[in-house]
Amino acid sequence: MTRNTDDHTPDDRPAGPPRRRSRNRPTGSPRPTGLRLSQTLANPRFVACDDVLATGCYDDPRRCGPGDVFVARMDQERDGHAFVSEAVARGCSGVVAERMVPTFGAPLCVVADATAAYTQIVHRLAGDPAQALDLIAITGTSGKTTTAWLTAAVLAEAGHSVGILSDLGCLDAGSIEAEPPADLADPHEMVHWLKRLIASGCSHAIIEVSSRMLAHQALVGISCGTVAFTNLASAHLDLHGSKQAYHAIKQRILASLPADGCLVGNADDPAVSAAAARHPGRTLLAGLRTPADLTASPVERSLAGQTFLLRTGREMMPVAVSTPVASYARNALTAASIGIAHGVPLATIARGLEAVGGVAGRLERLDRGQDFACFLDQPSSGHQLASTLASLRHLTGHGRLVAAVDTNVADALEGGGRRSRFSSRLLRWCDDCILIPQQLSRKATDDSTRFLAGFDRALSQLGRGDCLVVVGHHDWGSDPVDPSGERMSAQMLTEGWFRVACPPEWTTDWRRAA
Repeated sequence: MTRNTDDHTPDDRPAGPPRRRSRNRPTGSPRPTGLRLSQTLANPRFVACDDVLATGCYDDPRRCGPGDVFVARMDQERDGHAFVSEAVARGCSGVVAERMVPTFGAPLCVVADATAAYTQIVHRLAGDPAQALDLIAITGTSGKTTTAWLTAAVLAEAGHSVGILSDLGCLDAGSIEAEPPADLADPHEMVHWLKRLIASGCSHAIIEVSSRMLAHQALVGISCGTVAFTNLASAHLDLHGSKQAYHAIKQRILASLPADGCLVGNADDPAVSAAAARHPGRTLLAGLRTPADLTASPVERSLAGQTFLLRTGREMMPVAVSTPVASYARNALTAASIGIAHGVPLATIARGLEAVGGVAGRLERLDRGQDFACFLDQPSSGHQLASTLASLRHLTGHGRLVAAVDTNVADALEGGGRRSRFSSRLLRWCDDCILIPQQLSRKATDDSTRFLAGFDRALSQLGRGDCLVVVGHHDWGSDPVDPSGERMSAQMLTEGWFRVACPPEWTTDWRRAA
């Protein structure tokens, strides 16, 4: 998401929760004596000094103090060069910028890319925590989150201690439930989570890498032993401008792959195959339709789930999962390829994939005793949603396929003010598309009563062989059935309907204990 950048200054930016500066320094260690930028950055040019010594680094002048370096980054939100004077007034020890700028006597370091320099300085000040982990970076237009969690299951089945940083949440080795997603484009957040994974005992870290992270140079100077591409289509053109620019940003991730690293790719995607062909190092390609190092053949697929055969060389292993769409099988295939790159046997890979059952929020099955199939999906792109609906349309056949969509999700995927276009696109695959209005309240009003009556009528018509897809976003910390607020989301509305239409059946067969 992007914010309105008109007349944007640090003082009117959403401040968010305050961060303690001490969290970005090693716990229990003395304050570092300083980092010389001449030994950290490539081709720096120093003005009015021979070097700059830093004990802290920030791109927000309000967080700067004595010993800190202020980095004048430029992005869609602001030009950091406009706030150099404020950082200097707060006592910063130096300024890193992309052009000559008045620093009022403070040392100046001019670099070609201040955003990349910011990432490098923050990680170096933290002691380069990424070096203590076997990093696996997963990117693509869609399927990143599912692939990340399936990969974690495969590696965990092989006995590794795995941490995950993804759009679905962040999880270390000592936690049972994932915490809300972190802004990993911020190097301080990335450093914080990498340190947390190390402290919890993780040996491997799986990072879901978005195009926004790559645009913010979040992986500069970080070595990832494995890089995986799920696919390369077209997305986030509002951020990158064109499909070609989007693809170029995505391929920045290859700079993080060392000479002895492994590139894992989707052989069915022409853009990914072309990138793999240009890669001089080790590659592993996986395909459902194209001959590759690892392939999968469908055995059975229905709304109840699917079974496919993993094949690599002379080995073959069946895998049964509850998520029925082809994209899930392709993501499982990519996760299996990452497992092979790390020496995991095929039988262990199959057990890991089956142990997952499904990925929360990624076509998650909702079984409440209803006759029809129901799935909860939280797509991150229109490409992902289209792939899901196309597969479900094929599996539903002559049955009805209905989508219940939160309007805020429709706005995010299609663009505000274009909900009719979004609905018409979904009707290419769906028999009906129900948009859940943002103003829908639990309070009884004429509008809400009419909408709820129509919602009940639409779901009551579904039966065996039909399918309902609930499209929304996860609300962290809220109960989907008893929300703390007044507004009802698509998931809350559906869960409430299930409670009324499909109440649990209690047995009355009481027997005397022997």
